[in-house]
Amino acid sequence: MANENAERELLEEATGWILKLEGAPQGSAIFEEFKVWLAACDEHRVAWERVNKTWTVLGTVKPAYNQKFWADVTPLSKRTRANTLLPTPAARAPVARKPYHRPVTTVVSALVAACVLWISIPGILIAMRADYRTAAGQTERVQISDGSVIDLGGSSAIKTDIGTEQRRVTLLAGEAFFNVVTDSTRPFIVDVQGAEVKVHGTAFDVQVSSTSTKVALLRGSIEASLATESASPPDILKPGEMFVVDHATGKISVESISLEDIGSWREGKIFLANASVRSAIELIQRYSSASILIPDRGLANLKVSGLFDLRNPDRALIGLVEPFGGKVRSVTPFLRIVSRL
Repeated sequence: MANENAERELLEEATGWILKLEGAPQGSAIFEEFKVWLAACDEHRVAWERVNKTWTVLGTVKPAYNQKFWADVTPLSKRTRANTLLPTPAARAPVARKPYHRPVTTVVSALVAACVLWISIPGILIAMRADYRTAAGQTERVQISDGSVIDLGGSSAIKTDIGTEQRRVTLLAGEAFFNVVTDSTRPFIVDVQGAEVKVHGTAFDVQVSSTSTKVALLRGSIEASLATESASPPDILKPGEMFVVDHATGKISVESISLEDIGSWREGKIFLANASVRSAIELIQRYSSASILIPDRGLANLKVSGLFDLRNPDRALIGLVEPFGGKVRSVTPFLRIVSRL
């Protein structure tokens, strides 16, 4: 998932350059900044090739920023791409008919559609494995065969395996609140990326994102540990404690959390404490029918705390980034781009 997240960020950056370059006047320093970004590494060039290929498929004329200044930029590796998708002035020479300048918002929308299709393949695989799942903005209450109740958040999915010796649920994506029926003969185990939770009867919330896995205990007692054979002994959580696994480092921490904030998404609210703007947007995305992109990596990495209303994702998004000078651009009903432009 970490690799998928990094690739998505690069695609967002490449799409962000379209917005920057389209409105830049001739001679602007932004062109040189783009040249440096493009030459920095092969990953940048590959990301740009992806969005540029989509532009070409759309059949649009040469964009205003497609100038000779970057056509000869060589990536640091010096590797030659025989089938490069980067257009040159010769390859994109104007045709005789009068050119049609498609609005940049239309092109960005198509670029995003192509990127989202490519990124959504893991989501399709999750849907194939899931016994229960929800769409963006949808929540659902599921009662499984042992009588336990599971509330699914937006864009979430679980797989269940209720046997005679144990009860096991895998959280494939998103967030779920568990109210587990006591059964001393069959432990209840929740598998989630990077962690395993073992209980007999209790209530707790589990959330998985691209950056972390979080388990917060409302009542009862649970054992939480890394889902590896070499993991250290499990942490025994008390009500008001949250077990956190950082996906990038594998670091484990146990933090305090207010009881009323545990599973607050069930009431349409989300409380964030020192979360990155990117991770906050990822949570809001689960409740928005529009795709949300944030090409500005500096803005994405800023930290935010506060209570946000998930029942109005656009308002939550604006409230999230406005304090940092960020703006939410509604490109289409199905696309939001967050930036400081």
